[in-house]
Amino acid sequence: MDRRRLRDAATLFVRAPPLARSWSCILILTAGCPGVVLAQTHFTPYADAAYEYDTNFFALANNVPEPVGSGGPTRSDSFEKYKAGFEAAYDWSLQELFADAEGRRFEYSHFTTLDHDEYLLHGGLKWKLASVLDGVLDYQRERSQVSYLQFNATQLSYTQVYLQLQDTGTASINIQVAPEWRLESQGKVSNLDSPRPGYPNLSLRENSIDEGFKYGGFANLSAGLVAEYLDGHFTSGEFIVTPKYHQTSVDFAADYTLSGLSVFHGAIGYTNRVQEQAGNIAGLTGLISYERDLTGKTSVSVKVGRAINDYVTAAASEIDTTAEIDAVWHASKKIGVMAGYQYLHSSIAATDIIAVIAPARVDRLQTPSLSIKYQALDWLSLRPYLQYQKRQSSDSVYTFNGNTYGIELEARLGQPVPLTLARP
Repeated sequence: MDRRRLRDAATLFVRAPPLARSWSCILILTAGCPGVVLAQTHFTPYADAAYEYDTNFFALANNVPEPVGSGGPTRSDSFEKYKAGFEAAYDWSLQELFADAEGRRFEYSHFTTLDHDEYLLHGGLKWKLASVLDGVLDYQRERSQVSYLQFNATQLSYTQVYLQLQDTGTASINIQVAPEWRLESQGKVSNLDSPRPGYPNLSLRENSIDEGFKYGGFANLSAGLVAEYLDGHFTSGEFIVTPKYHQTSVDFAADYTLSGLSVFHGAIGYTNRVQEQAGNIAGLTGLISYERDLTGKTSVSVKVGRAINDYVTAAASEIDTTAEIDAVWHASKKIGVMAGYQYLHSSIAATDIIAVIAPARVDRLQTPSLSIKYQALDWLSLRPYLQYQKRQSSDSVYTFNGNTYGIELEARLGQPVPLTLARP
């Protein structure tokens, strides 16, 4: 499961200037590159700059000595993040071509050797033939920093940044076999190269096939069965074995909308993962979410889920149980507030991949957060945010707590969009 510390990882293609000059450059960039909206073309450029301070940057336990940065021993650090990109789409009859690109740059105050660039490329085609056939061709490539939540930081990781590269390709075809019945098929290929301390060549390859048969003959309700087969394997030059697994899932899924005020999504089923070197993991899995507009300005959403995922650091599997609640208040057309709480319970399986057994462990991660967005102009917004993280683990070296504070300025051109909110 992707459990990054809600910190983007990314790359500007050129080195960013100091913070004050960069924010001015961002405004000049977006002012000089207006959004293009032609009859069938949509193009939205954007850029932002952010400052963030983290009191426990490496997610260290209290009994771990403080790492030494450029200013001496410290657990905390701050960084400046610069981001620029665009979102584009071209509508051609029933078809839609889309493309997104983003570059980001991170510069740190104390641990300057961790300065790095990252990027995101995403594009594809949404196609449709009459009212019978439709589907998506989608490709994404992202270079990002491996979160310090994913491994126990060592002396080496204080001075060396670990960057992962993921390529994901998806193809789907959907058939409207009858006015109320729809057959959905999807294939997906994912390649992740994700080095970690001690495993510089660690990688994960996954292939999956999804099949769904859904009924939409009820007003505001659609439901059906969804099945998935997934095959994956880890590789690394340090492994004495190549951990492999295959996984089968079957779910009953339903979506229900009530008068535009409430939206319910549910998927409940069973997942069985067969691991060649570590036995089987199986059990009840699924996701239930509920969104409700309480008033014209206030809404709340609740999610509960359970899934079998990958713990890449140890080439192992984990069972993740999650609970989330978010409350949104639109104080005005220009100001929005979002408060949230996330709970993640992770049960990580034991592995033996280098003739040394990595013991099983259980983690409990809590993340309350608060963000406020001010839409100063149609194209300019300001967002201060904060969050607290606390993880308790059966292995005390993974127990930690820390606070994050940040502020983000974003310029986005093109067609005005409604005020939207997101977690830090």
